[in-house]
Amino acid sequence: MRNLTPNRVSTPPPLPIPVPDIPTHNRLPSTQPFSSLNGYFIESAFVDAAKELKGKFVAVKPQVFLDKYLPEHPGMPEVTYESFRKASKQRPESEMYGPLIDALKPFLKTGWFMINTSTSPDPDSGFFDDHKIKPDITVYSDRKPSNNNPCRACDMETFLELKVDVQSDGFHLDNSDPLNISFEKDGGESRDTRGQLVTYLNAMQASQFRTHGFGVLILGNKCRLLRHTRSGIEVTSRFAYTSSKNSCLQTFFWRLSHARSALRGIDETFEAQPNVDLKIRDLLKVYGKPIWKVPVGDSSFYVSKPFTRSHHHPVGRGTRCFVAVDSRTLQRCVLKDVWRVVGYHREGEVYARLHEHSVENILSILAEGDVEAGESVSCGVFDPDWTIPTDSTIRPHRHYRIVLGVVGEPIAEFPHRDASLNAKVEHRDVSPGNILIVRSQDGHAAGNLIDWELSKYSEEVGNRAYERTGTVQFMAARLFSKQPTARTVGDDLESFMLVFLWLAALYAPNKMSPDFRGEMLYVYDTPNRPIRENFILVGSATPRRFKLHSTSLTKILVKLMQQYSARYAEPADDDDELASDIIKKQAMLETHGWMIDSMQEALKNEDWNAAKDGAQRQDLTPLFVKEKTRKRKSAYTEYDQVFVARKKQRGENTAQVDNDSDDTGGDV
Repeated sequence: MRNLTPNRVSTPPPLPIPVPDIPTHNRLPSTQPFSSLNGYFIESAFVDAAKELKGKFVAVKPQVFLDKYLPEHPGMPEVTYESFRKASKQRPESEMYGPLIDALKPFLKTGWFMINTSTSPDPDSGFFDDHKIKPDITVYSDRKPSNNNPCRACDMETFLELKVDVQSDGFHLDNSDPLNISFEKDGGESRDTRGQLVTYLNAMQASQFRTHGFGVLILGNKCRLLRHTRSGIEVTSRFAYTSSKNSCLQTFFWRLSHARSALRGIDETFEAQPNVDLKIRDLLKVYGKPIWKVPVGDSSFYVSKPFTRSHHHPVGRGTRCFVAVDSRTLQRCVLKDVWRVVGYHREGEVYARLHEHSVENILSILAEGDVEAGESVSCGVFDPDWTIPTDSTIRPHRHYRIVLGVVGEPIAEFPHRDASLNAKVEHRDVSPGNILIVRSQDGHAAGNLIDWELSKYSEEVGNRAYERTGTVQFMAARLFSKQPTARTVGDDLESFMLVFLWLAALYAPNKMSPDFRGEMLYVYDTPNRPIRENFILVGSATPRRFKLHSTSLTKILVKLMQQYSARYAEPADDDDELASDIIKKQAMLETHGWMIDSMQEALKNEDWNAAKDGAQRQDLTPLFVKEKTRKRKSAYTEYDQVFVARKKQRGENTAQVDNDSDDTGGDV
């Protein structure tokens, strides 16, 4: 249970007393870029989104919220509340959209408009669990539409989500009431409302260059305003928008529509280049698509669409990586735009340390630094008027960019040892997306481990965040323990082994069927420690079940798995000899030499090289896709009750709920 403490200090609550490590974050593996899942069914996205944002909501009073984020603008029309009372009159929800739009029109800047999108999902918005958003009402400015969709996450300025029943509220009535022990309201319907709002805010953030975004929740004749950042979501207490005592809703739209784009959340440091030189397009290999100019330190770079997807997460670093061109030298490079966690080393600082210790296969840096321009370059720090839950997991983030001197290719091998032994730096986030291959002019390929922003120096102790870092699919099995577990070098090495297995199963030629391949890779999509441990404990059996064409590739995988099975082995109490052997192997697994020697020996075999050169992604049937909808629903409490309640709100027939249908009635 949680207590809310009004008027707390301006920063998030301090980290707990240092422990060796901290629990795994709430982020769901199914939304990770290396997941073997294609997404859940529609309604489950709300459950997942609410879970991922647990502990990341902050409460504030409406007028304080408006005065902090949206400046006053003269000329606001006088509010005639009769139209708003008529709009909120008890009726089926679908009949509220038109009257509410008409009532709010006078409070929008000329050129702005609202549209009913409750039945028009955006086909390009499947960023979270492949869920296509369709807010009840979507708000647009006078910018040229990007496409013909009624609902366009890439263009929306904000949205309104309507609920007839105030019981659908995702939050407690009054966030300042000390009797309310938690701001996040319990119950399936409340949970799904929070998740639904998250999917809308996230779709805006994922499809636009934004520092923050706004949203509106209507609950009968009551209302809440929301502001979403990379740290979490600020939510106002509930207020009446149909009463002369409060015109916060009308004021919100008047101020928002007249505010500068940076105040509305648009990242103005991405400067559109409609007439860019053809040579820049040739270097970026981008034709007929937008190009932006982005400042990094004292330099600037041309970029187009990012080639990463980790910015699809609702909160966190939101990393976007771009192929870029230096505006002065026309050198091709990689630009990384990220919201770094305050308290970690700047990635440029880590690179400097690695270069100082002559660590091999570390890329050069062309430019780096915190973003200084714009209205919102940091988030997660609040004034005393904000109410922060005592167990909040919100962390401050700072907008940051770094430019690496080369453009690489996907993963192969990488000598990780120098960084750990010489520079005393642990990476702590080994995954396929963080291993880059750079080829020289003679065709020689060298592996480069990138994305060092979550790394930790060996001399540092204690926690720097509430949640354990790393890409869920490739974290060592033992780190999924509920008890604090100290990280070691062996955990990074286990991640390398898991990456190797994943690549072999998904890219190396093999005889597995798509169904069987999906079942084998399911282990990467579950943060379940026993499942992970058993996957490794079976040792040599796993690679043999891959049915790889290359016998040499199978042999090296078998060797790695046989060694790592000792990490989770528990010999009988009376078998001292076996126990001693396991202890020796476990000690060896905390060193780099055995893995490097094994890999170098395997590289001598031409058969393995041939398998690598012929790699291509294999077909895969995700495990969850084969399961019936009813079984998926059973994983979420109160699911069917929530579904029926929503149908009642829409005035639909609730006599029969088809539990085996993929049509869950949409999001309302």
